[in-house]
Amino acid sequence: MSMSQRAGVIAASASVPRSLVPLVHPRSTVDQGVVTGLTAAMNYSLATVTQEAARGVAHGLLGSSDGRTDPEKMARTMRAINLTMLGVSSVIRAALPYREGESRERALARAISHRMAAASGAGLVAASLDDLPGSSRPPGTVLRSAPVLIGVAAGVAGAVQHIRSLFRDREGTTAPRDRQPPLATSVGIGAVTAAGAVALAAVERRAAEGVGAGVTWASGGRRWPAFVSHAISLAAIGGIVYVAGVGFVRREERVMSTPDPALSIAPESPHVSGGSGSVIAWDSLTREARRHLASVTPADRIAEVMGEPALDPIRVYVGSTSAPTIEERVELALDEIDRTGALDRSLLVLCSPTGSGYINYAASAAWEYLSKGDCASVTMQYASRPSWLSLDRVADARRQNRALWTAVAQRLAKRDAAHRPRVVLFGESLGAHTSQDAFLHTGTQGLRDLRIDRALWLGIPDTSRWAHEVRDPATRDVDPKEILRVATADDLDRIDPASSPARYVLICHEDDAVTLFSPSLLVEHPWWLGDNRPASVPPEAGWSTPTTFLQAAIDAKNAQNTAPGTFGSTGHDYRGDVARAVRFAFDLPCDDAQLATVEAALREEQRENLALWSRSEPPHPTFGARMDG
Repeated sequence: MSMSQRAGVIAASASVPRSLVPLVHPRSTVDQGVVTGLTAAMNYSLATVTQEAARGVAHGLLGSSDGRTDPEKMARTMRAINLTMLGVSSVIRAALPYREGESRERALARAISHRMAAASGAGLVAASLDDLPGSSRPPGTVLRSAPVLIGVAAGVAGAVQHIRSLFRDREGTTAPRDRQPPLATSVGIGAVTAAGAVALAAVERRAAEGVGAGVTWASGGRRWPAFVSHAISLAAIGGIVYVAGVGFVRREERVMSTPDPALSIAPESPHVSGGSGSVIAWDSLTREARRHLASVTPADRIAEVMGEPALDPIRVYVGSTSAPTIEERVELALDEIDRTGALDRSLLVLCSPTGSGYINYAASAAWEYLSKGDCASVTMQYASRPSWLSLDRVADARRQNRALWTAVAQRLAKRDAAHRPRVVLFGESLGAHTSQDAFLHTGTQGLRDLRIDRALWLGIPDTSRWAHEVRDPATRDVDPKEILRVATADDLDRIDPASSPARYVLICHEDDAVTLFSPSLLVEHPWWLGDNRPASVPPEAGWSTPTTFLQAAIDAKNAQNTAPGTFGSTGHDYRGDVARAVRFAFDLPCDDAQLATVEAALREEQRENLALWSRSEPPHPTFGARMDG
């Protein structure tokens, strides 16, 4: 085992204890194994590559063009290089301590220094083993063997992690101890995962060697730098992965686009898209679009629940496949708004769906109940795949939302104030991101300019730049009094709506890892691991790249694992919050008794919808009758 490889083993082993620290969700044994294994494999690769690069620098300093040099000189030079790297990284980290809201460049410099420190420290430990008496004979060879390196490095790192947690516990918080999966099994799975990742890296190295030989032969014996062959082999592997990825995305789109058999017949109601007289073809709508339109709350049910006369609500929905271009989809939406008389209702809800096209059905029903049906909702779909595969469609969603909402504002400007509906926004998860994206760099004034009276956003991903902009006191055109951030609807119950100036409500559960995860975790220390961390984040959790990124990615996945039929207010499930949140955010007053009746009705409708969508054939004519109210 070369010195670079031993340094990689030490770095990988030292990363294991921190990878076992929980964040906001319990992890299964397999999930923990994946986090630990990938963390170890990536630390191994980064340390090994760094040490190989340092060795190349050492050869250059020693004037060794053929790669041969005196072992003692090489050892001294490598030690000097690693000490220099460690010193430089320490200076950078001391000069650039973490600051909330810091620039990406500052965070990147500190992340690079973090990796330099880990690699150089591992290199120094590996080199020190070579200096042991009898290092070339037993027991010296035993001390340099992989099992001993792994055990010692993991043990020391674990002890350091434990000491850190003790100091943090003394500050008044104690980490939850019920989130840890079985240690031995997790580490075992992690070892298999790491071995697989390292094996793939070995395959790439072999491929690069073959490519290098081929390039040398093709160029008449000229030797090329190693990075050329690695670049070619990685490009080839990347091409294979890209083709496989495209196939996977297309399969997901087919699955998400396939409607439920029970919803194959178009509704008869003129109040919904795809219904009687609609310019939207029912056949052009995907699964989530049909579910949204089919679950509209009829007037008779609203009247029964609210104990007051009610209207049939209006739901307009333009699918991503209803027209080929954004401009044509906007025109279809405007035609549907005119056809249904959506602007004649007292409340107009502009919705931005998730990547699959989903709109929280409990939220939709909530504003229909609380407005006694005197409302209309308008939705434009921008993708038909899971949200994590729809991030490339955010720009399209921003463009079409902005275009439609601007057109609506222009039409409302031509009406007398007495004949304009109150306009509100709704978005959840990626829908919240795409909804807010329409107002980038315009703060709260941008919403005012488009006559947006109120907004409700749930489970906002950390990638929403607007949400970050309005947190910054230096951002222009932001009225901080109009923005309210809470963790649950329980927080809203303690606020008097009549005395609150808040108009734009953001709700993010503290244990919702979707609101914490971002690719920037690879280089940036997040605010939620600082002094103002949420109560759900244990005190011993700290930032480390790539560990924190992998932990948060797994937790974000688990935050969305809500069982069918549940009606929760935890993780990324906001159905248990929506009735109270809609009442507060959209200023739809009702007494507590009515609200309790609405919440019971929402749970009952969930059971009905699940039963309907699971049918293998349409329940005609019952379906049409329900849609007619």
